[in-house]
Amino acid sequence: MTEDVKKTELYVGDISQYNPIQHYTLLKGHFDGVIVRIGYRGYSVGTLKEDALFAEHMRGLTENSIPYGFYFMGQAVTEEEAVSEAEYCHEMTKSYSPSLPVYYDSELSNPKGDGRADHLSRRVRTDITKAFCKKILQLGMQAGVYASKSWFETKLYAEELAAYSIWVARYNTTLGYHETGYDMWQYTSDYRIPGINTRFDRSYCYRVFDLNGISGAKPDEEPVLEGKTEGYLVKGQTVTTVRYDDQNEYVRLLQGKLSVETDGIFGAETEAAVRQFQREHGLTVDGVAGIETWNALL
Repeated sequence: MTEDVKKTELYVGDISQYNPIQHYTLLKGHFDGVIVRIGYRGYSVGTLKEDALFAEHMRGLTENSIPYGFYFMGQAVTEEEAVSEAEYCHEMTKSYSPSLPVYYDSELSNPKGDGRADHLSRRVRTDITKAFCKKILQLGMQAGVYASKSWFETKLYAEELAAYSIWVARYNTTLGYHETGYDMWQYTSDYRIPGINTRFDRSYCYRVFDLNGISGAKPDEEPVLEGKTEGYLVKGQTVTTVRYDDQNEYVRLLQGKLSVETDGIFGAETEAAVRQFQREHGLTVDGVAGIETWNALL
């Protein structure tokens, strides 16, 4: 499948309890819509939990007339649990009028990858995701799936999810995703808004949305991010700044250079190795692999 995307004037952010916001009005100049985390299923016992800032975020968005949608981080291990997650999302959001879908967040529960659903087969995980989306539709809401490019390619049968809104994450200058069409590309986790002391995820949105849902605006060429990420060329190698909690191919490259497990997940072991390398090479010891660290590594 060839990509069918173009540069867009629409941008979407996503927020959770990890994004405390002092002035919601400041979001309006940077995001055309915001996806809010409703909650999550615990990755050990499996309890459904509300995001600690869900109510506060919703109050801030609605008071400032900022369009919104939702996401839920699932850890269902059966289709029945996925249905209960969808019902929980509906119960939590039935008093709101979202412009964007409810996205099922399919990814590792934590950097160790030891959550109750982290080792599901591709078949089971896809069926669970479909069960969530189907129930969301039955409850009268739009449904979508969020995952990284590699997760869609290896952990889900993405083509079976093509009927739903697809939101792909890849922190890179190009997306390169060909499994299905897609509505959004999350291109960075380090977007900054002056006056708000937190980093944001930011996505290109390739469809026009309104109070009746997403419609229209199919694009025609893949965008190249012009300075919107921390991507750069070091000694002939394209790299980007990576830090704790990042999960991508640049983390895997970093891990290979540091001789730690190359799982592509920037966890505590990788951070410790970065800090040690920085100490040994007289660099700023912050545990973040930025341009100076990459220059010394490559």
